[in-house]
Amino acid sequence: MSRIVGLSLVALSLAPGAARADAAKPVEALAETMARELSKLCPPAPRGDVAAHEKCAAGLRDATFIPWATTGLLWGAEQKNLRISKWPLTHFTPSVYQLMYLSLFSFTGKWSVDQDPREHVTVIHLEAYFRNAMPPGEYPYPFWHSAAKWGAYEATNELKFFLTSANLVFVTTRSNAGSEAARGEYAQVIPPAFDGNWQWTDSGGHPQPHVSLFANKYGAGNPFLPVLDKTYKAFAIQARNGTCYECHTPENKATADHLVLLQTPMHASGEINRALKDVRDGKMPEDELGQPKGLDPKLRAAILQTGEEFRDTLAKADRWEATQPHTATR
Repeated sequence: MSRIVGLSLVALSLAPGAARADAAKPVEALAETMARELSKLCPPAPRGDVAAHEKCAAGLRDATFIPWATTGLLWGAEQKNLRISKWPLTHFTPSVYQLMYLSLFSFTGKWSVDQDPREHVTVIHLEAYFRNAMPPGEYPYPFWHSAAKWGAYEATNELKFFLTSANLVFVTTRSNAGSEAARGEYAQVIPPAFDGNWQWTDSGGHPQPHVSLFANKYGAGNPFLPVLDKTYKAFAIQARNGTCYECHTPENKATADHLVLLQTPMHASGEINRALKDVRDGKMPEDELGQPKGLDPKLRAAILQTGEEFRDTLAKADRWEATQPHTATR
């Protein structure tokens, strides 16, 4: 189940007229709004300030000032020698991305707008710096499983938002091509050694990373939390039996261009519909050659049943949460 994100977002962005001159003023207004709101919610702070991170994540939980493409977004690092459609990026729903990834950066309020010279699409640049000194459980998964990835996050000094012709964000990347002037006090951090586990239990007996748990999104009083945990675990067991986790982890063993992550509750919550569709259509999982390898009918039925129960419980939890004030706690 590793290639279930198509190129519809890229195709939309590259439509004729994507860089219309008459869109310049709205884009600049959008860039100013994004920079202003992000610098309010996530202002510069010491790189290990957990309280600042939590405040930023809380503010971004339901924020709507970024106009995301309706089919989701792709996130990661650019590959200058490739077209956007071939960049190795990870697919997210906006709510998961804002809560777990965008909150990992602080913003100064500085912005600029230009055109990508190769793709001729509009790009908003926002000055941003990575919170590299927080406890391991503050990150969605151990970014330090790859020294290169951790180093790229640490070196980030701007985020780039690529826009469709309708001024919707369809790709976001981290970059070190911005300014270092506002970075402030900073030191590179040597993270703990990666032991191969994307989830773990800390010395206090608490599951980690805690930001990837449902309690990071839903209020403690949400009556669907216990069922949500139960249905996710049931789906995860069947997905593991179906070898889904051989591909759908940050290691990206299948080298998918557009990776989909399922290894934590929060990641799976954002991608469950796409996963179910590909299993139902017989497209996934894939073999070593990228071809559908088929599933035992009983196992396929079990994945679909548990996945649908998980999806339906998510919808109930979301509906309940929508009627409440911001009560999610850690």
